[in-house]
Amino acid sequence: SSSINLFPNPAGNHLTIDLGSNHKKVQVTIADITGKVVYTTRSTETQMVEVNTNDFAGGIYVVQIQAEDFIATKKLFVKK
Repeated sequence: SSSINLFPNPAGNHLTIDLGSNHKKVQVTIADITGKVVYTTRSTETQMVEVNTNDFAGGIYVVQIQAEDFIATKKLFVKK
């Protein structure tokens, strides 16, 4: 899970999640600090997930990447 990178971090209007090695099925969930899910997507056979953070309020978010064999959690900062 340490091979997963979020950039840019802090994010403005756009976030790229680099998943490193190719994963068959990945679910990405982004929640704000209160636990409210603000974004979720499922991807298959991908190394990059692009997220439009334009509608996100500034603050701290928790990004959870769930694959078949692991779950990774990263902190995301959004600045406006």
